[in-house]
Amino acid sequence: MNKNFKNMIIIFAGFFFLSLFSNTLSPFITTIKNTYHVSSGIIAVLPSVVYCASFIMSMVSAKFMYTLGLRKGLNLGFLFAIIASVIIILSKSFYVLMVGYFISGFAVGMGTVFLTTMLSLLPKQYQKFSLANAFFGLGGILILPIDRLILKGNIHFSYAYIVHIILIGIFLVLATRIKGISLCVDEGSECKKPESSVLKNPLVLLFVIAVFFYVGAEISTTNWTGTFLENYYGINKTEVPNILLGFWILFTFGRAIGDKFLNKVGQLRFLLVSPIISICGIFIILFGNSRIQALIGIAILGITMSMIYPAIQGYIIQHVSR
Repeated sequence: MNKNFKNMIIIFAGFFFLSLFSNTLSPFITTIKNTYHVSSGIIAVLPSVVYCASFIMSMVSAKFMYTLGLRKGLNLGFLFAIIASVIIILSKSFYVLMVGYFISGFAVGMGTVFLTTMLSLLPKQYQKFSLANAFFGLGGILILPIDRLILKGNIHFSYAYIVHIILIGIFLVLATRIKGISLCVDEGSECKKPESSVLKNPLVLLFVIAVFFYVGAEISTTNWTGTFLENYYGINKTEVPNILLGFWILFTFGRAIGDKFLNKVGQLRFLLVSPIISICGIFIILFGNSRIQALIGIAILGITMSMIYPAIQGYIIQHVSR
């Protein structure tokens, strides 16, 4: 098998397993609230804890990438996922559980940074960012039937993390087969850190800010849609994974066709229009009177949000040197 193709497939597998791990929380929000007998105000902190930890670790990972190296950084990111899973499984109190989810944010942030960097260092024909995002979406789709089985079987939600420990262990073995990806131009040469002027580029700073708000919106949508539907539309918690499944199917479809669609429409034009469309979807969900209206709003969010990140990424990469 071609070395670069093999590396690309393993990186896609990393995005897939990381998505399985990161999207396990959302269907279990209500279950966690009831299991640990915490208030709605306290449980509301949990997704924010994951998001903040992920953002912090993304910044730290970018800063220390050259010190750690790609392989060590990738392994450490996924080891955080195993550590978080063990803490979640063994936790007897909500605050210990929160520590576990905080560390899970480290895993998501660090894993995403190193996987994305590795993909960007492959030859151009193997830099399939939309396909990588589609694999991430696929993980969001496939974790939901597992969560639904756990909810229907009245199995403790933490058992899902046993599956993650096994899958992440498999990926760490696969990751040892990644060869020939280096931050150095020549493997024997000394690596040079990027110039600080790149980080001061207004477009790069805009990219960081845009991604910050986008990721916050995506995490909020996936984590709180289920709870909102339960509270305001009276949907049973066992039906929530099915609705989230529909969201992730549309999200993955949008990511899969994203490159071709954005090339025709234009990244900047899409970025100007898509927030307005997303806001319309939110208004439909908030002010709808029927389940169908809520599902339509979620569908609008799924398809529009799916292409926002590729559009931001593509526009910045194409214009950052100008």
